[in-house]
Amino acid sequence: MPNRQKLYIGLGVSVGVCTGIGFYLIYRHQRQSALSKPSRPLTPTLLLPSLRPYHDDQYAHRISPSEIDNDDSESIEFPHGRQIPDGSVPLTPDQASILTHFLCECNNDEEQLHYVLTSIANASTFKESQINLANAGCINHLRKMLLNADNEKTKCKIFLALHNLALNDFAITQFSSIVSIVINRCRLSSSNSLVRVNGLTLLINMSVLEYLHEEYMSNIYELGLLIESTIHYEDEALSSGKVLVNLSTNKLNLENLLKITGVELKPIMNLFTSKIDQLSKSEDILLRFLSFYCNVADMIVNELKESEDSNNNSSSWLIDSTQQRQGTLYFEFFDRDKQTLAKSLLRPQYTSTQINFQRKRLYQLMDKIRQYQLELSVASN
Repeated sequence: MPNRQKLYIGLGVSVGVCTGIGFYLIYRHQRQSALSKPSRPLTPTLLLPSLRPYHDDQYAHRISPSEIDNDDSESIEFPHGRQIPDGSVPLTPDQASILTHFLCECNNDEEQLHYVLTSIANASTFKESQINLANAGCINHLRKMLLNADNEKTKCKIFLALHNLALNDFAITQFSSIVSIVINRCRLSSSNSLVRVNGLTLLINMSVLEYLHEEYMSNIYELGLLIESTIHYEDEALSSGKVLVNLSTNKLNLENLLKITGVELKPIMNLFTSKIDQLSKSEDILLRFLSFYCNVADMIVNELKESEDSNNNSSSWLIDSTQQRQGTLYFEFFDRDKQTLAKSLLRPQYTSTQINFQRKRLYQLMDKIRQYQLELSVASN
């Protein structure tokens, strides 16, 4: 081969190698840049079914504020000209301490307080900030503020500050006693108010992890009253349905969930079936409540089956209605008239395949509950 051809081939190979290296370096740089960008969730995220092994077709919702209220984003004059992190980047431990410190200092200055709360809300979309704010004692301060806050705007900003903090496995361990405060604040707030809407969203976030479920169960009567008051308001009803679905993925909650009121199947089915063509979220709301019913029914069936398989009466409380208050969820599954009514309600077909699936599933679970109920009654006589 002539030397000139060898030279051309060598140059071609060199150009190809250099081009390949160049493309690789560009790709690696873009990937590193993408990975280094903070994760700021803008839309609801669904936990995958595999994370909920005993309810493989249910959703657990993690919601972050789609918009943080930044009406306080203009420069605020703080004492001694101190700079306050705006939360646009992850907070260092020192910055988290500064923001937490200012929560106490700003109590008498509403404008400064709202600026700090907005900064915490922005910062808490970063995992690093969630951990650093929790370590700085921020959650404890927010709890105290929420307990004493009278201003509606301040309550909303505290809820926003707590939203993403509630999604962190470590931070959630510091959320004790907040559930009851939020339920109470929502119950005392006007329907469709920002306080109630944001409070319900926080209740969804706090119910994703099972860590706080016991607090929901301790406030099950108040929670039922709150949910009952949300049914006729589209956004609120959807949030209530999501809270119930999350709580019903934990089998330890069964006994207390059966004590809840305000979630009767007939009015819920009739209301949202009639509004499917009128309200855009009616189908989603109906799906959530049906999913909740399916989860509870599934837990009941499993409890009864385990009792039958082990030949003991550990589930005898399930067929003892004397301990139940009228109007509770318990009677939706164990009262004969309501069982019959449920079957008639679950027969109509919907355009949504998901609703039809849950409707059929609930119908079958109701049949199983009735069968076990009869068998246990015969065995006890």
